[in-house]
Amino acid sequence: MKVKVSVDQDLCTACALCYDELPEVYEDAGDGIAKVKDDIGGDGAIIEGELAERALEITEECPSGALITEVVEE
Repeated sequence: MKVKVSVDQDLCTACALCYDELPEVYEDAGDGIAKVKDDIGGDGAIIEGELAERALEITEECPSGALITEVVEE
């Protein structure tokens, strides 16, 4: 599976769930607000395999709904 990941920084409440649980994909932008790591392609990056599955799970857990994870290939 492949997914496209992004963060709506206007909705993010800086709870740190995503970058604590999935630091391979998300990081603190410097003010607690999450962002997709630049070294994997930044906002809109495509990830696959176990990371993709974990990103979908974290998206469901995000309390603010700021994480956007779109399946691009099953």
